Amino acid sequence: MTVAMAAPVPAHPLSSLVPEKHVPQHNREFYEEVVARLRLWTPLPVGQIIATLEQVLESPDPPPAAELVYLHWVMRSWHERLSNIATADRRFPPSTGVLRLVNAGRAIGDEPIGDGTQALGPVRRLASTLSDLLDEMANTQGLRVDDD
Repeated sequence: MTVAMAAPVPAHPLSSLVPEKHVPQHNREFYEEVVARLRLWTPLPVGQIIATLEQVLESPDPPPAAELVYLHWVMRSWHERLSNIATADRRFPPSTGVLRLVNAGRAIGDEPIGDGTQALGPVRRLASTLSDLLDEMANTQGLRVDDD
């Protein structure tokens, strides 16, 4: 009877390497601050943004002047958050269209609206720009825009 010996299993080339111990770059206080900031973070209220955009862009009755000032402020802050998301992620470099929407929204948001009596035009332009930026981010970066 002949006994065949199996060839030894070759070792993987990386199996001989010993992983180095990971040493964090920062101290404990830095990481505690990061965790505290993450706990304070709130997600982008996409459903609320869409509802506000529909109110401003599609409603036949414009909001009162005092509400326009508030809507302008809220849409400016949402535009700023979306702009930061659109331009900060290195995995998805912003297209020229996104950069155009970011710059246009900032320019419109910086326009003074006073007491709100003549603010409907700038608020609707900002809402339109914000809507386009939201659509662009949903298409390019996979931002979820469902109403839930």
